Amino acid sequence: MAVGAATAWLHHTGGYAVAPAGLLGCPLHATTGLWCPFCGGLRCVAALSHGDLAAAASFNVVVLVLLPVLAVWWALGTRAAWAGRPHSWPRVGTRGWLVLGAVLLVFTVWRNLPAVPLAGFLAP
Repeated sequence: MAVGAATAWLHHTGGYAVAPAGLLGCPLHATTGLWCPFCGGLRCVAALSHGDLAAAASFNVVVLVLLPVLAVWWALGTRAAWAGRPHSWPRVGTRGWLVLGAVLLVFTVWRNLPAVPLAGFLAP
């Protein structure tokens, strides 16, 4: 229910009303002006709630790719809870975490370098 309420709020605000609602903005962007790997994530979800896939990708393509994975993971856990059985979460090995970390690092550097191709698209 909380996910639905948060998505409805993002749909209504467009994901831009984070600070007035009392939530913190990105501390990295606030202090350095650089975009972290999750900057634009709320606007990505808001754009998806409007059915605008292109805008969602332009706000944060990493969040756009990770959302279906997280949604399936959450749905499986919810189904197991409703059935009254324990849910064994998939294990991610060291190699998986290293790959995810490398992707996030490359994405973060790429979106913060204005001279790199597609950097303007990757910045929120």
